[in-house]
Amino acid sequence: MRVSKTEDYGRRTRIMFGAVSVPIPVLEEIDDLIEDLGYWPSRSSFVREACLEKIEREIERIRVIRKR
Repeated sequence: MRVSKTEDYGRRTRIMFGAVSVPIPVLEEIDDLIEDLGYWPSRSSFVREACLEKIEREIERIRVIRKR
């Protein structure tokens, strides 16, 4: 769960993180992509970006369904 909380004068933002279990074969695939492409500095940055992209796609899919 991600929670943002602006503190004094809006200078700091506190973000809480949660953990998930990912099967080792999936992590190995992520590691291979990171090594081959060199774009992401870590597994967590890859997973964070992948999750944000998935969330955006699903939100758009829901909007399309609701328009019908």
